[in-house]
Amino acid sequence: MPPGLRLLDLGAAGGHLGRAVRDRCSFLAGVEPDTDLPASAREGYDAWHAADAMDAGPWDAPFDVVVCADVLEHLVRPEALLERIRGWLREGGTLLVSLPNIANISIRLGLLLGHFRYTERGILDRTHVSFYTLASARHLLESSGFRVRSAEPTAMPYELALPALGAPPWSGPTRGFSQLTARSLPTLFGYQFVFESGKG
Repeated sequence: MPPGLRLLDLGAAGGHLGRAVRDRCSFLAGVEPDTDLPASAREGYDAWHAADAMDAGPWDAPFDVVVCADVLEHLVRPEALLERIRGWLREGGTLLVSLPNIANISIRLGLLLGHFRYTERGILDRTHVSFYTLASARHLLESSGFRVRSAEPTAMPYELALPALGAPPWSGPTRGFSQLTARSLPTLFGYQFVFESGKG
């Protein structure tokens, strides 16, 4: 990213993204509804709204980048938030969205065996109310007035299911295998999709 950006971090959670991009931003805003987070989560942000994304703003100027990471799948009407984001984003700006892949092999195998169990985190997080494949996620963005520039899969976190895979000597080969399979067969092995979009 070039320096001097105005960036809006929707669903900022613990502020990890904000700390990573602070030196690239002239103005950094965070929106996070969890009021129980420590004050350290807000460090580095120029503005922090403890509110749902739909209730954020108003902003005094449009943003160069809006990041919507792991947010839309929690909404009954994600189109309504995307409409607001269009108003917050400057012409030529960038919207970055990550969405979990419901067509991931782990979900497909579970369905084949007759299982569809919600979990505390991951693709079937019990707070998810919308589910997306690569095609339906792209359709959501495009039907909301955005032009998708790229869609990249993220690698499967096998170590969450088998912690031993996250430690040497297995961590390196496991990471390499998960990245290779996600790139080769993204709709099957992609854990999430990260979309880069602009106004259509």
